[in-house]
Amino acid sequence: MEIPEIILIFCFIFLFFIILNAVLSVSQEDLEELTRGECNLSEFLCNFGQALGIPRAWMNSRVFLKYVFIPFLSIFSIIYGTLNNARIFPENRINVVISILIALFVLQTGAFTFIVVALFSALGIFSVVIFFFLFFLGIFIVLRFAFKKV
Repeated sequence: MEIPEIILIFCFIFLFFIILNAVLSVSQEDLEELTRGECNLSEFLCNFGQALGIPRAWMNSRVFLKYVFIPFLSIFSIIYGTLNNARIFPENRINVVISILIALFVLQTGAFTFIVVALFSALGIFSVVIFFFLFFLGIFIVLRFAFKKV
């Protein structure tokens, strides 16, 4: 039994808009915390973040994790992995220092931060969609072979 092409097209359009909605959506709590601009971390961390060029509104514990810490780790791991595989510098410590510096410089722009947040949310939803697709495909295949006439 073939699935009509129009149904597949509408399914893909529906999935696209679901993923787009998750990527472009910002929670109401994030908006409230970003507009207040309060820093609920210690004063040292608030001042340290401002010295690095991180907006004071981002120095909130939940917003900090989402918009600063996770993007920093992703930038650091990408740069460190690239430098480590390229083996430009003989010592591992130099790769770590360069990776930290590049991650801090890129984090100040803020552009990559929103890219990382969007990618993580899109990939999270995409992985759930793929899981359910493979799950139901597996059930369909098992049921098909279970009731197959000999």
